[in-house]
Amino acid sequence: MRSVKRFFYAAGFLLLSNTAFSQSGYMDNALNYSRLIIAKTPEGVYKLVGPFKVIGTSYLFGEKMGGDLFSSEAKAWNISLSYNTYNQEVEFYSSSNPDKPLVKEVGTVDSFILHQNIESGIISPLKFVYGELIGSKEKAYFQEVCTGTRFNLYKRYKSELGYVSSNYIQSELRQFDLLYEYFYTDSESKSIKKIKANGPSVIKEFKSIKDISAVVNNDDYSVNPEEALKKAFDYLNN
Repeated sequence: MRSVKRFFYAAGFLLLSNTAFSQSGYMDNALNYSRLIIAKTPEGVYKLVGPFKVIGTSYLFGEKMGGDLFSSEAKAWNISLSYNTYNQEVEFYSSSNPDKPLVKEVGTVDSFILHQNIESGIISPLKFVYGELIGSKEKAYFQEVCTGTRFNLYKRYKSELGYVSSNYIQSELRQFDLLYEYFYTDSESKSIKKIKANGPSVIKEFKSIKDISAVVNNDDYSVNPEEALKKAFDYLNN
C-alpha cells in the first residue's frame, strides 16, 4: 500500500487543480484513487466476493486511514479507520491489536472523520454521518460537503461490482466500481433529496425558493461540479 501511495505522489495525483480539470475533465479524488488502484492491481491479485474474483478496492482512499469515530457508545480520536463503500461497514484498529480490524456494522457508527492525507488525495478532513441521522432510509454514510442555516449538501459513495473491460475471458472476474451522488437536506421541510450536479438542474430545483441563476455558471459545473454546488448552496443559505 505504501508503494501505491508513493506512486500517487510521483504521478502528480495531488497536483490536480481546477485548471487541470478543465483540460481533462473533472475527476473526483476518491474515484481517481479507486481507478488507479484497479490499474495498478497485479495480475492474479483479487478479493473473493461471493462467486466473483474482484480487483481494485472498496475502501475509500484505502485502508488504515487516520481518523476519528463517534457512536452512542464511545468516541475515539486519532485512530486508524477503513471505510468500506461496498458494504458500508467501518473498520478500526485498536492499539492492542493493530493488525486485525474491528468491524462496526452499518448504523452502529453515528459519524466518523477521515483526516487530511495529501498523499492519498484527501485534501481536507472528510466528515461522514449515518443516513438515518439526516433523514435518509439508506443504510449508508453521507459525506458532509457543506452546511448552512437551512440547506446542507452531502455526497454518498458506494461501490458496485462491475465488469473488467480488459478481460472478457474470465467470467468470474469483476472490479470495484466506485460511484457517488449528491443529496441535500432542507431543515424547513425536514427532507433529503438527490440533486444532479449541473446548472439547469440546480436552478430548477430551487426556483420556488430562490432565483440562483446569478451564481450558476454551466462552465463551473464542467470544471468542478462540487465547488459549483457549494457556491450555489452558500448563496441559498445567505
